[in-house]
Amino acid sequence: MATELPEGTVTVVFTDVVGSTALTNRLGDERGRELMREVEGIVRGRVEHHRGVEVKGLGDGQMVAFTSARRAVLCAVDIQKALDRWRRGGERDGLALRIGLHTGEVTREEADLFGAAVNFAARVSSQAGAGEVLLSEATKAVLGTASDIGLDDRGEVELKGFAGNWRLFAVHWEAEPDEEAATDSGLTPYVGRLSERAALREALATAKQGAGSIVFLGGEPGIGKTRLAGEAMAEARRLGFFTVIGRCYETEGTPPFVPFVEAFDYSFRVTPKETLRALLGDEGPEIARIAPRLRTIFPDLPPPADLPPEQVAIGEVEVPEGVR
Repeated sequence: MATELPEGTVTVVFTDVVGSTALTNRLGDERGRELMREVEGIVRGRVEHHRGVEVKGLGDGQMVAFTSARRAVLCAVDIQKALDRWRRGGERDGLALRIGLHTGEVTREEADLFGAAVNFAARVSSQAGAGEVLLSEATKAVLGTASDIGLDDRGEVELKGFAGNWRLFAVHWEAEPDEEAATDSGLTPYVGRLSERAALREALATAKQGAGSIVFLGGEPGIGKTRLAGEAMAEARRLGFFTVIGRCYETEGTPPFVPFVEAFDYSFRVTPKETLRALLGDEGPEIARIAPRLRTIFPDLPPPADLPPEQVAIGEVEVPEGVR
């Protein structure tokens, strides 16, 4: 990556994180900031790859400069694709970037760039939606007839501080399909199981409407139950669900309800205390029976109800015939 700030005719790029406040409220300041640093690292890595230079950090975003408008646009698209792959995880859902670009004359002073072009690029960025790459008509003109960059005319808009109306363009980009993302993570592309995947998608759609259910995956060892469940979880996260995992272990002396304990423990780690307390309601003492870690988070939890032993244990779940 270039180390010296460019000067003269430059394409200025602004990135801005959408959803950072909600993320911090959900995960807490420390974890929220950790994820923000990961986003900054993704942007920095793609900028280096496309030979740009990071001018400065902006709290919830970054300012970047390129001597080539084409490389700037390709970098912006690359950033969006990389971020899309990265956020395919429960606690990262909701994080997105808006990116704006403008090409014009800038002045270099010490470790910063100044000029109307810088302010204009920032205004373009503010017009972008989550996951969008917007560029000015000036940048489009410099690009010329680049065949590998598709643009949508977004019409004219008013930009604060600049008189008149200004035409903006959105860059076409598509998220990588699941098969490519799986390859990047070391997994083989997922094929087959069409009917099972369709049934799982239908169950997710029903749950999205507020009607929950339980789905059992059964079969002999090695036929792909875990991979199918993983694909279902990835689809659920893309639909905005919060997902957790709990496992059973074939080990003598394993405590009861271990899958639920694992799922609860993960939820405890990523949920802000005040939100968690509100979600627990009056059931906190009962949940703490099987997930004692809850009492380290809320030492003031009252003791659970004094029930006969046969009522303390969770009853057996009736499994439909034919499901193993």
